Amino acid sequence: MDVARCGALLTGLLLMGAVQAQEQEDALLDLSLEQLMQIQLDGSATLTPTALRQMPASITSIDRQMIAQSGARSLFDLLEIYVPSFHYLPHHWEASHMGMRGIIGDRDDKYLLVLNGRVLNEKTHYGALAERDLPLLGDIRKIDVVRGPGSVIYGPGAVSMVINIQTDSFAQHAPDGVSLKWGVGDDFTALEWRQTVPFDGADHGLWLYGGISDYRGAGNGSAPLVYGLSDSTVWGDEVTGGEAVPFSVPGNHASFHNRPKVKLHAHYQRQDFNAWLRFSQGGEQLTWEHKVVYSAPNGYGTEGTPESAYGTQGVGYRQLALDMSQLYVLSDRLWLELKGGYDTTVYSRELWNSFWDGNSPENHREEEYLLRGTLNWNHSPRHASALGSEFIYSRWGLSGWSFDEAYSSALGEMDPWATYAIGLFGEHQWQLQPWLTQFVGLRADKDRYTGWMWSPRLAWVAALSERDTLKAILSRSLRKNNAEELRAQYLAGDDPQSERLDSAELIYSRDLGLHANLTLTGFYSKAELLGFNFTTLHTQPVGDLKYGGAELELGYRFEGLSLGFSHGWSKLDDFDLAPGGSTRITASHIGYGNDLNNWSNHITKLYGAWQWDPAWQLTGNLRVFWHYDGAEDQIQSTNDARENNPNSSATNLTDPGNFDSVGRAMFLDLGLHYDTQGYGKVSLNGYNLLGLIDKRYNKRLYLLNVGNYRADAVAAALTYQYQF
Repeated sequence: MDVARCGALLTGLLLMGAVQAQEQEDALLDLSLEQLMQIQLDGSATLTPTALRQMPASITSIDRQMIAQSGARSLFDLLEIYVPSFHYLPHHWEASHMGMRGIIGDRDDKYLLVLNGRVLNEKTHYGALAERDLPLLGDIRKIDVVRGPGSVIYGPGAVSMVINIQTDSFAQHAPDGVSLKWGVGDDFTALEWRQTVPFDGADHGLWLYGGISDYRGAGNGSAPLVYGLSDSTVWGDEVTGGEAVPFSVPGNHASFHNRPKVKLHAHYQRQDFNAWLRFSQGGEQLTWEHKVVYSAPNGYGTEGTPESAYGTQGVGYRQLALDMSQLYVLSDRLWLELKGGYDTTVYSRELWNSFWDGNSPENHREEEYLLRGTLNWNHSPRHASALGSEFIYSRWGLSGWSFDEAYSSALGEMDPWATYAIGLFGEHQWQLQPWLTQFVGLRADKDRYTGWMWSPRLAWVAALSERDTLKAILSRSLRKNNAEELRAQYLAGDDPQSERLDSAELIYSRDLGLHANLTLTGFYSKAELLGFNFTTLHTQPVGDLKYGGAELELGYRFEGLSLGFSHGWSKLDDFDLAPGGSTRITASHIGYGNDLNNWSNHITKLYGAWQWDPAWQLTGNLRVFWHYDGAEDQIQSTNDARENNPNSSATNLTDPGNFDSVGRAMFLDLGLHYDTQGYGKVSLNGYNLLGLIDKRYNKRLYLLNVGNYRADAVAAALTYQYQF
């Protein structure tokens, strides 16, 4: 079904539902500026002020209370607990990867990580990198995850989702205090501190936050690394497929170079002027792929190489960001926001042979200077508009803080260069009827090395009754290649190509009464993907991907009990490989199944909290990834190829009949919280508890190397929080 047919179908459904509409008492667009500011959802999916019920997108909101109840040790865990159709997987060669609705890549450049309106993606090589692994979440007020494309609001890169983090500020913050967390099984300690410094008046002051963590992770006994293929390593260890490897491996989630994970944040406010400064440092150690420790034909290691010659792999980052904004209220219907700032990100990647003669570890730094202006005009009771533009000046190929020379896997030794990017964007919100609102949005972006990239959106939101809402959304999102690839194409005289995703989405939500709610979502997308070519070792067109799915969400909240349930289904429809392309997104193009690799078609999540006493609370969550059908196809195709050719690729080769990595994975967490009513709050959280029965329940297969997996450790953490 193409997008035009989807549009006709969705429009028809909206008109059919119109007969049930009830006139709303107050038109949103007839409210004052002060009232609008109170109800808008911080611009997570629109440029014009919009109530949550009318947001033209699938959004999962995670507030401060939900963060505390989850006991999450990172954004990876937090988002996987609460966000339907979200999943993350480890990788032998890069940092761990986040995915949404079946889209997950070998680099995290298909979604945007946004903090207080500023995109924090590392854009030279990887994508969203900073913040995600830090067990320091005490500065976060709220996270809105836009499930689906969002380039019309946020610009290139918002293909599969947008993670919009909103931190505490002087105006909106949790009580001052300190938090100490100690983890065992997955060993770490973390300390966080929050402090407010008021100046003259209620709207003038400073909010400060600091967090530091020593993250050692879980060893191979608690978090086993498992290869699917039996063989002997080049130094003589015998490896049995399906069992923990016998050699030393880094702690699971252990920090890069064992250096502290750090987050520092300062927010200054003076009336309508806001400025914040943020520094983060993190990263993780990585395991070796089986091919680097096996010799031919199952690998490319050299017999007799000692284990000590293999270096510890890892990815690390440091990021510094400064952001300033000023709101000018021109009238009660017109306001202008100016935003500007600077950020710099250092990326480092060290592989098993990075320090061998002739090799270099990947390391580089980028800088970005941004200036943006957005004008909002609520010009009548039925119409609101927003127009804006931004200019970004970037410097690439700069030396990092640990090396004198920048080095890239795509470019080799890097000479610094600079680019600019321009963005123009606008949105019009029109209340066609008291029950029906239309959104029309368009964004155009141009880079020094690209042509104009157009991201439109057309959406209708119908309040069919006081309890029923129906949304229909047609949108296009684009992503330009990362900076090192664009530079390589420019130097080679090639024309760069952009990634494009066209999507149609239908969302129905109902207030069920009795404090319960229901949401049903269906989506269908066509993507022209860019991906890593394992022959050329560059990013290039992969092919055309058509896929769809559905999501069911149920929620209940009353007095001391809250429950949430979701089930997401994602399914490949069709895939056409690009000429000269190579991919491990699916094996369907070579005749194996019709599913997405690295993804469970069915994902079920359950979470809840029970406050049975003013001082005591019980919390828990369960995530079930039912089966990785596409990964099983990938393993089967690799094994069949080996039968025909003893020298074929061993990337996903396993022992015959070994499909352990693709079976059901389940993660169960439980938490007990006690509020001492004046002396602080104590929490005890248990993680991955089904591993007490079988560690294979807690497995995460490796992205692209789907015959291998690592199990998350059964672990516990004790947290003490004290408010000043």
